[in-house]
Amino acid sequence: MKNVLLIIILLFMSISFGIIKVGIALTEPYAYFEEVNDGYLLKGIDINLIKMLSKDLNEKVEIYIYNFSDLIENGLKEMDMIIGGIHITDERKKHIKFTIPYLTTGLVILELKDNEKSEIKSFAVKNDSTGYKTVLKWKKYGKDIIYTVYETNEECLNAVLSKKVDGAFFDLVNAIYLMKKHPVKIYKEPLTKNDVGIGVKTKDLLEKINPLILKYRRENLIGE
Repeated sequence: MKNVLLIIILLFMSISFGIIKVGIALTEPYAYFEEVNDGYLLKGIDINLIKMLSKDLNEKVEIYIYNFSDLIENGLKEMDMIIGGIHITDERKKHIKFTIPYLTTGLVILELKDNEKSEIKSFAVKNDSTGYKTVLKWKKYGKDIIYTVYETNEECLNAVLSKKVDGAFFDLVNAIYLMKKHPVKIYKEPLTKNDVGIGVKTKDLLEKINPLILKYRRENLIGE
């Protein structure tokens, strides 16, 4: 697995019956590094969720960081779980076993706050994302747009901030977080409503995780 950038071992339990390998894609606020006095701390909605699962399953977790497209296409070949703000779609369900949703979000377009264009025609999209699939569909049906494919949300955001494109596709939760930090706004209304889930390799692990997600949702524990 040549494009795995780094391994982080989360040791949450003094006694453990196994190690769960988790592939994760970095994207704020799901998973990201925050600078602290002695280095960097991995934080986010998905990191907190993984910590809770590690504790309740009584198992150690190894986190492997992927780019998003490789996570979707290859993550479960060697990982037990994949996570990273992954939208559950019919296409992905053909080759990924998903947990029940741990969040409900949507697909939106971010533009600069001072953008005066009435229509957005150039887009930044993350490779293999829901936004990427959307622009492919638009092009197929003859919509007059231009798009550039990037590997990360950060690159998509920078393309908007530097005015290389008019807008970029983001998950709604991600977009709300970015709007607090950057001079961007949501263009019109959300395009879709999407559930977010964890991809799991085995049925056995799926059956262990689903009741825990239900519990966390009932107790409002999922969120940064």
